[in-house]
Amino acid sequence: MIANIEAEQSLLGSIVLGGNETMAIVQQLIEPKDFQFSELRTVYNACLKLYREDKPIDGISVLSITGDSYKSTILTSANITPSINHVIEYARIVREAAQRGRAYNLTIGLSDALQSQQGVKECQDQAEEILKCFDEPDQDDTVSAAEGYLKFCERQDRPKEYIWTGFSTLDKYTYWELGDYVIVGGRPSAGKTAFTLQLLRNISKKYETAYFSLETNNEKIFDRLVGSFNNVSLTEIKTNSISEQEWQKISAGYDEFKKLKFHSVKAAGFTLDQIRAKALQLHAQVIFVDYVTLINQKGDGLVEQATVISKGLHTLAQKNNITVIALSQLNRDGKKNLDMTALRDSGQFEQDADCILLMDYDENKPEERTLKIAKNKEGICGKIKLDFQPDVQRFSEVETRYE
Repeated sequence: MIANIEAEQSLLGSIVLGGNETMAIVQQLIEPKDFQFSELRTVYNACLKLYREDKPIDGISVLSITGDSYKSTILTSANITPSINHVIEYARIVREAAQRGRAYNLTIGLSDALQSQQGVKECQDQAEEILKCFDEPDQDDTVSAAEGYLKFCERQDRPKEYIWTGFSTLDKYTYWELGDYVIVGGRPSAGKTAFTLQLLRNISKKYETAYFSLETNNEKIFDRLVGSFNNVSLTEIKTNSISEQEWQKISAGYDEFKKLKFHSVKAAGFTLDQIRAKALQLHAQVIFVDYVTLINQKGDGLVEQATVISKGLHTLAQKNNITVIALSQLNRDGKKNLDMTALRDSGQFEQDADCILLMDYDENKPEERTLKIAKNKEGICGKIKLDFQPDVQRFSEVETRYE
């Protein structure tokens, strides 16, 4: 019911008639498993083999691999093809039918699991596999020198829009875009969570955002968010001693606060797949993960787990065009000057990230913070001086020259 044999035949016919030039397009869009009819899949595999070996693709060449028993399959496909100019549309129909087919088969398995009262974790894993059926294939976006040059000129006529963090110096030097992978590192009590919650408030004015907290519940997150948003003391909030004047500020702030486009997710025990699934469900454009080494990940030791986590977050960002801002603890190695090697458990974070920010402070000066741009693929590195008001959990830039 789900497969579309005419689309599969037309796609295959387009390849046989169009040769290597057509196959160069199709192989970016279609995998062999997308053909749901086995004889058509066999012919496609033969075309793919010829293409990868840089040999011409035509009916005779394909038959030399498949054998004469596939002659009628090839002829029928060529004859039924309306136009090879529509090959991309045929590929879309075939891919979407295959996605629905795989999801349907897995849904039957999930239905059986639910009815047989399997554990929730097993059912959740099967549900995540269903969601993966709708992943789009990675495409080799290759352009010639001339095309790249012209596209550059076109981009200059349409100024690019970057993610606004609310910190002018940071925005001036980092150029965050959708799909970037950002690490915010710091030792305990450096202010990582407070800083990223302030980023959340600023970014969610425009972008759909999700904050995944793997160690703090939603109530504590909103204690900080509401207090900071309205400049109300966190001490008063925690001790239920908010004055009438402060309550008036909180009441007045609701209409503006509710416009922020974010969700706070209690994510203790979440896996990478669960974070990805929830982000897609919420249509998030930017996500925060607080913090990365608490993600539930199997592996032989902390280094391997952290390596897999970093690669997974990097893939999530690039493949889904979601900016990932991940918080990381730093090693207690006694270094006076923080650098990227202080990121805990794995050097993979240093390798994968587009931008790494390190929060540093002197215990004797609790209201002073230094935000170090330790890695910046699209700009320059340096230090930003910040003033921190711990009782209202707010950061502000200190008027000083960028170092």
